[in-house]
Amino acid sequence: MLEFDAAGNFIQAWGGPGQGYDWPSSEHGIYVDPKGFVWIGGQGEEDQLIKFTKAGKFVMQIGKGGHKKTNQDTNNLWKPADVFVYQKTNELFVADGYGNKRIIVFDADTGAFKRMWGAFGKVPIDDPPVPPAAAGGRGAGTPAALPEPEGPDGPPQFVPPVHAVKVSNDGFVYVGDRGGRRVQVFTIAGKYVNQVFIGRECHAPDCGNGTTAAGLAFSQDPEQRFLMVANRSQAQVMIFNRKTLEFLDSFGSWGSEPGQFGTLHHLSVDSKGNLYTAEVTPLKPVNRRVQKFTFIGLTPVARSVTP
Repeated sequence: MLEFDAAGNFIQAWGGPGQGYDWPSSEHGIYVDPKGFVWIGGQGEEDQLIKFTKAGKFVMQIGKGGHKKTNQDTNNLWKPADVFVYQKTNELFVADGYGNKRIIVFDADTGAFKRMWGAFGKVPIDDPPVPPAAAGGRGAGTPAALPEPEGPDGPPQFVPPVHAVKVSNDGFVYVGDRGGRRVQVFTIAGKYVNQVFIGRECHAPDCGNGTTAAGLAFSQDPEQRFLMVANRSQAQVMIFNRKTLEFLDSFGSWGSEPGQFGTLHHLSVDSKGNLYTAEVTPLKPVNRRVQKFTFIGLTPVARSVTP
């Protein structure tokens, strides 16, 4: 774990295996909660989340390895991609994630299970296992990851990776269903409210790997008027009216220049409204970087008026 100040200056580093916890073999997602604790997940067959102080002292682990991978397990995870602590209820919301297809909620202090749900607030259902003879390098029992059938509302289940989760100040849960190319909105109890598709026309191999809604962030104003979505395969940050999900604007294109993106992965907004983007491109262009976009204020948009 590397810590930098807002200007990009290195402050400290810590992490790796230690006593009392299982460090992920492939780290994925980092989140600092309102109390200053740091949460880290992983996507290398990880079944756990680990919680530390900002100085790197181990606090708690949720989940352990060596269990059957299933959406019905309320004690363990499967490649958790993102987390968020809702301060009003002190609950940890987990996008679980690269293996499972659910949002699961725990007490942020004790790790006790609270509730979980899938797309549209339904019960998350496991994919059928791959027969051993057909498993190849994935290993017997690995989910088949078959394409979900799509109707007008999209797949009936989240399509892994369920990649991002944020909870607004007014108590709505926003989920980046990257594989389903959409953002779904729920109450904190898991009741489905609404959804918006993100680049639904994007399909592999002509459009990256065909997944889009990778990261989420809210604007820093008290009403959190704007929802920002990292569109992975189309290399754009898309901006919506948070409450109505009306599309407002976007910026970015594929590339390595400042303001361009390669495999846009996660978003974060600081207390001053500045936006940070994370990229993870392993091939050309090799974008393994964080970019900062400085908030300079809101400007009225001129609209044409028909007499």
